[in-house]
Amino acid sequence: MKIIFDNIIFSLQKSGGISVYWRELINCVLSFSDITISFIEENDKNKNIFRNNLNIDSRNILGKKLYITKKASRYRKIDLKISNYNFIFHSSYYRTLSKNVKKNNSVKEVVTVHDFTYEYFAKGLKKMIHTMQKKKAIKAADVVLCISQNTKKDLLHFFPEFSNKDIRVVYNGVSSEYFKISDVINDKDQISYFLFVGSRAAYKNFDFCVSAISQQNAKYRFKIVGPELDKKEIVTLNKFLLGRWDFVGNVENNKLNQLYNNAFALLYPSSYEGFGIPIVEAMKAGCPFIALNASSIPEVSGDAGILLERLDFNLFNDAVSKLTKNRKEIVERGIERGNDFSWEKCQEETMKIYKELYRQ
Repeated sequence: MKIIFDNIIFSLQKSGGISVYWRELINCVLSFSDITISFIEENDKNKNIFRNNLNIDSRNILGKKLYITKKASRYRKIDLKISNYNFIFHSSYYRTLSKNVKKNNSVKEVVTVHDFTYEYFAKGLKKMIHTMQKKKAIKAADVVLCISQNTKKDLLHFFPEFSNKDIRVVYNGVSSEYFKISDVINDKDQISYFLFVGSRAAYKNFDFCVSAISQQNAKYRFKIVGPELDKKEIVTLNKFLLGRWDFVGNVENNKLNQLYNNAFALLYPSSYEGFGIPIVEAMKAGCPFIALNASSIPEVSGDAGILLERLDFNLFNDAVSKLTKNRKEIVERGIERGNDFSWEKCQEETMKIYKELYRQ
């Protein structure tokens, strides 16, 4: 079986959930000796922390003779100078193959749809271009993978014309590097910080976290994992949590696992998620979470953690009290639920789909 992976996501992100997903798929396929795998990559791929952890043989990267990189290439159809190939094509971020490639080869396309953040929250030309590209990729695909039932529901809401498409739900996984450390501090009186992980886009409600923590006991600090803080965020943090916050930046899994283990709770009040990988990471690491009861979060979290019905300081305070009183039970439920998700399961289900398509 031959697969061509389009690694465009490594040039679009320095880190992020889609990059994690893509690295795990690549690691899986590289472990099979009977699969021939090639990659399409952009020049700035090495800015991505997950790409740098992949051991890809340079001989398997399609060079300029096969694929000419042009300006705004993320929006262009890929034109490979190949013929008489039988392969599966899977792009990491909504690129499709040109008509010539499909005409001269036997190709099956797969697309993974992660979320509909742009459709819900973006505006203007940015939203229009993204939605158009996503729609073209879904139309071209032989199989559409959705990372949650909620994402599938959103797909059919925004693109009802694809109701007859072959759409499969394959849940994201979580690295085995997230686990409860046996000798970690487990006295709730000693656990003194809330943790925020990931993007701080407006719909992530980062400002709510800052304000909510400011009303808590001064023993609680706030640790922030993710991209660099901007000036406005720093002003807000110093206004409400002066001397009580720490910026950690982007970190490797082992460091993040330690942060989860030692946190009082992960704060994840996002208004929308296609899946919500940090919640599963936290559950597996024995870290309770406080999240918003929205989009895919209840589907992924099950009965673990504490879900807020709305962004309300009184509800947040109640959640903190519940965690303080029932921490052990909440942690145990989280670990049990987190074990339902693994990259091995995600990889196995995806490989099954690849093989099914290749036989066709």
